[in-house]
Amino acid sequence: MSCETDWWRRDTKVKSANMFRKQFIDVRDACALAQGIVDTVREPVLVLDQDLRVIAASRFFYSSFKVKPEDTQGRLLYTLGDGQWDIPKLRVLLEKIIPEHGVMEDYEVEHEFPGLGHRTMCLNARQVFYEVGEHTNILLSMQDVTERRVLERDKDELLRHKSASSMMSRHFPKCSSHTNGPKE
Repeated sequence: MSCETDWWRRDTKVKSANMFRKQFIDVRDACALAQGIVDTVREPVLVLDQDLRVIAASRFFYSSFKVKPEDTQGRLLYTLGDGQWDIPKLRVLLEKIIPEHGVMEDYEVEHEFPGLGHRTMCLNARQVFYEVGEHTNILLSMQDVTERRVLERDKDELLRHKSASSMMSRHFPKCSSHTNGPKE
């Protein structure tokens, strides 16, 4: 890549960022855009403040976990749903990994959720920093991968059985022809 190409890309990114900022000078417009983005995503998403209180949640969060906005917004994440989100691995993610690295992708957590049962959730989190002020927010998205993990385990089990069966038929060819037990 040439220096001219690098310059063009940097210049385009700066112009694009400036156009975005000019479009959203009004805080209400920026908030409306942010809520629109959160509601558009087809996965449960939470926007948390620096103290891990829920600022906003996607409609898929509400429908997936069968909770209401009035029982969610403004509350600490760990107290939602009678403490169903007080998960040790989630605490590690939000209190240790995110502050140190700013981002985490594909972090799996298994947990028993009331009304949903045992679930495997794939979490993605990103810390959002602002130009003005020292506060940050955390975007937390979650994808239920329970069925995918069950199918993967079933497939692996079938492959193990197929491999064992194949090995048995190679080493004991006469035994593999007996399917109904010993002859009378």
